[in-house]
Amino acid sequence: MCYQLVELYSACRCLYYQHAVDRCASYGRRGHSVEKRVIFVGYACTAHASRQAASASNHKYSDSGYSSYRSSSRSYR
Repeated sequence: MCYQLVELYSACRCLYYQHAVDRCASYGRRGHSVEKRVIFVGYACTAHASRQAASASNHKYSDSGYSSYRSSSRSYR
């Protein structure tokens, strides 16, 4: 049996990637079919991503004033 793997976005079902057919010995014979296997990936494509999710990435966070770098020249041992 020949298989073809198709990857779709899980929320909108848009095509993410369509793999080549994994051929068997009967490939090309009359009456032989290719079975498609679907794997759901990610959530939604860029065309169907919600405006809310897109705007969240543009949110500016204020600086807390803390730094992960040592603030004084004194070393603590």
